[in-house]
Amino acid sequence: MKKVFIIFSILVISSNAYADFKKIRKKAIVAQPEIIFPIQKDKKGCVKDLYITPDKNYVLPVLKVEAPSGYGLDNRFDHAKSKFEDFSFPCGSGNVEACQNVKRVILEWAKANAAQRTGPSDGEGRHWNDTLTVNLYIASPMMAAYSFAKQAISIPDNEDRIIKDWFKRIVKRNKHLMYEYSNYKAGSGATGIPKRAHNHALSSAISHMQLGILLNDNKLFRTAFKNFEAAIKYQRKDGSMPIETRRGGRAMFYQARAMNALAVIAIIAENQGYNIWDYEHKGKNYHNIVKFFIDFTENNEIVFKYAKSMKHPGPAKNYKKQDLNSRSSSNWGWLYAYVSRFPDHENIQRLKEWSQDKSKLNSYQWDIVHHYLNIGNRPFGSASWTVVEANCHFTK
Repeated sequence: MKKVFIIFSILVISSNAYADFKKIRKKAIVAQPEIIFPIQKDKKGCVKDLYITPDKNYVLPVLKVEAPSGYGLDNRFDHAKSKFEDFSFPCGSGNVEACQNVKRVILEWAKANAAQRTGPSDGEGRHWNDTLTVNLYIASPMMAAYSFAKQAISIPDNEDRIIKDWFKRIVKRNKHLMYEYSNYKAGSGATGIPKRAHNHALSSAISHMQLGILLNDNKLFRTAFKNFEAAIKYQRKDGSMPIETRRGGRAMFYQARAMNALAVIAIIAENQGYNIWDYEHKGKNYHNIVKFFIDFTENNEIVFKYAKSMKHPGPAKNYKKQDLNSRSSSNWGWLYAYVSRFPDHENIQRLKEWSQDKSKLNSYQWDIVHHYLNIGNRPFGSASWTVVEANCHFTK
């Protein structure tokens, strides 16, 4: 009888989580316009100082997007993002001079109508790579930084209008939510999975969500929930994400990016007063995805049966050697959000136990424990899939 009651209770909780998410997905509104991530002024783990001379740090507008048709993005925009972060990171801590330069740079890009996508919208390689280039390197980080600037300094209405009009153009022109695409077919390594669960679609969803907050547009704000739902719903029972884990030596590289995108969506929703971390579909939830990643660090062979599909692995041709840079926020940023929200979850208790004796750990375990112990300490040097610096703006 007790066992039946426990199962019934779990089903009720799961059903309530779904009902709440369904309501959020359809009716959530922007509660705090222009606040994408709140400024963190006195928080350990944040970059607070402007370390460069503004007039020597040129973040010149890149006018046209020219990503390759094969694998990869237009790295000129990644370079621009990296230089922009010299301003956006301290702006996120309320540094007024940094925020003034954030506004200056974005206004220059807006007036130049930069990041124009002139390539085709045909669903082929260049279309995918152009749109991700803009969403990942320009639209998302600049909108988040502009939100910081709006919280710290006064911006004239005419300049605000120019900037927001440009944001609208680049988000619309680089829309790649994949709602109109058919599901993956047999032989793809992700049979039956809707493409809106793809990491590229999640990146576009984040841009739409942020634009909705800047413009106080509820419909735009809610866009990301459809992609979030698909990624959670269509994970495998073991927590692996079919679209991402088929990609050879970059299977976990892409699973981590999708996990970061889901964390960003959940945190932005949280900043507007909505909890979507608890969304669950038939036992599938974010905790399960995290469990698979931690399981992988303990036994990397669990991903081989998926990774051997070798679908678009990029330079990582050996599926038995997973490409996970030990310092990249794009691989580990999600952990900072997760640990600070669920410190008592069994997933985190495993990491806590591992941290007691690191001599027994393999290299993947060593990396994840390093980040577990670093939470609230040293900031990351860059952000792309986390949008903002994770050790500052992901932690609670």
